Amino acid sequence: FRSSTRTMRLKRNLGGPSSPATKRQLLSLSLLTLRFFFLCPFAAALSTGYSPPTYRRSHAKSLDPTAVTATLTPTLTALLLAPSNDDFDSEAFHKITSQEATRRVALQKMLSTATVPLSLASSPSAAGADAAVAVPSVPPQLRSTTWPLGKVAFSLLPLSGTYTRRATVMEALAVDGGQEIGIWTFDQVQGVVNVNVPVRMVVIKLSPDAGGGLWIHNPLAPTPQLISYIRELETLHGPVRHIVLGTVALEHKATLGPFSQYFPKATVWIQPGQWSFPIQLPIEYLGVVQSGERLRILPSSRYLHGEISLDKELKSIPERRYKYWAKKSPIPEWMVDIDYETLGPLKFRSVGAYSETAFFHKTTKSLVVTDCVCSVTRDPPKVIKEDPRALLFHARDSIDEVVVDDEITRQKGWRRMVQFGLVFFPSQIDVVPFGRAIRESTKLNPSMRMLGEGAVPGGKLYPWTWHDGDADVANFDVISQNGKLFCPPILTKLILDREPARTLDWVARIMRRFEFTHVIPGHLNNYVRLANKREFEKAFDPLRSNPKNGEVYSQRALAEDLALLQEASDLLTDFGVVAQSQVCDLEPARKAGRFAAIAPK
Repeated sequence: FRSSTRTMRLKRNLGGPSSPATKRQLLSLSLLTLRFFFLCPFAAALSTGYSPPTYRRSHAKSLDPTAVTATLTPTLTALLLAPSNDDFDSEAFHKITSQEATRRVALQKMLSTATVPLSLASSPSAAGADAAVAVPSVPPQLRSTTWPLGKVAFSLLPLSGTYTRRATVMEALAVDGGQEIGIWTFDQVQGVVNVNVPVRMVVIKLSPDAGGGLWIHNPLAPTPQLISYIRELETLHGPVRHIVLGTVALEHKATLGPFSQYFPKATVWIQPGQWSFPIQLPIEYLGVVQSGERLRILPSSRYLHGEISLDKELKSIPERRYKYWAKKSPIPEWMVDIDYETLGPLKFRSVGAYSETAFFHKTTKSLVVTDCVCSVTRDPPKVIKEDPRALLFHARDSIDEVVVDDEITRQKGWRRMVQFGLVFFPSQIDVVPFGRAIRESTKLNPSMRMLGEGAVPGGKLYPWTWHDGDADVANFDVISQNGKLFCPPILTKLILDREPARTLDWVARIMRRFEFTHVIPGHLNNYVRLANKREFEKAFDPLRSNPKNGEVYSQRALAEDLALLQEASDLLTDFGVVAQSQVCDLEPARKAGRFAAIAPK
């Protein structure tokens, strides 16, 4: 947020973006500025006292398109698109940011005293401002739901659950009759500007033939609450024996090391294609303490299914230290229960990659994935309802609206959070010029300030308005389609559309080999039951578009909602970060969206 103010000052010095060319230059500058988030992965290792090897001060600059685009919030857009004659109230702005800094210092001091709860409840004067307003009680900040080093592990980004409480919701999955199936999911919240989504860890009980114990997919932040849940499962079902990272995405990778330190006897399995920038750092810099036989790279699914020889498999492993155990013990013992297919790594032109593995639990016919597909319905997930303030924050049409905490309001807030989270700049909002947003923040009803606490500066800013009534319901319904699986637009617009053939081949292998009835995604809805497994295949239909004959499979979002992703796709292509899109540029997002005036012709 503060980095974006540099762009704002430049805009003011230029007299405002009066021409489409200037607007495009400013948006390009914003993307370039946001590239320079640095990573300090060694700090995550300190969560349990582990000291990694000597670390040279070389802060990694991330060029991951998902990370770049996710940071383009409406607050930044307000800076770019505000009319040049709108006065910027610098005094009010500095007041808000100074309040935010003071609040964070207080939070850090209170965390150092461990068990003292942080009271975020509204003040007596706020409660008396409107006695008829029903506001939720604020969950206390407790040591059990705190992971103080999360802010460093996630590159100092002000994400929910890093600077604020990070509660965990555990769920034992069960079939329709209520019988548990030996799979548990654990959800934590992650997001920015109150746009929160669940990030999920999956735990599977292994059979005796697979060695017994627990198999963990994509571990979460090791809060005391989460670790206590896992200890309870260990008491009932045996120790944690395998920890699997099935992706290269930061939001999952950053918590691998800190979590695995609690289970040093477990074997850690790493997704192929891990990367860092500007130099390639070993996995120990994420805090992983396992080594030798207990630190393995996932064998390629092509080798496991007999498509390539062991010699060719060993040659494909880039790091020498993984080759010894890959040769001595090439097949994971848990393969008796869990099969898998791996996509990628799909390497970007400049730096970075996308890679993901889909795991198939044979007994329950469940497919466990990370980011490739998801499902969303009108009801918020349990972990989002655990602290409903973000839902009520986004349920407001404007900053001066006062909302009540009921089911309808929560659903309204959730559908808007989904639109922000998936397309980043919904077409049903109008950006409030930044100076006006600062001034209007002083008019916020005191009872509503608690909704933004810990998520926006001073808990006050709301730099956009939604179109009247429920105009955005239609936009949400196009995305949701009553919970049918879909591939998120950020993947189909920025990453997978650069490698559609390889992606669809991976989908075809999953369809051919695995007879699954349920999907457990890494985000949004949990344990999605399919009418038939072809729903998984259809989720990737946008990648089947054919530019030669003009055949277009529409995205799971309206064209006007894809405007920002389309602009990001064009800019990342121009900068050489990713290759040219092969299929998805056939859509009318450039013409229908709000960036039509500055889109390339």
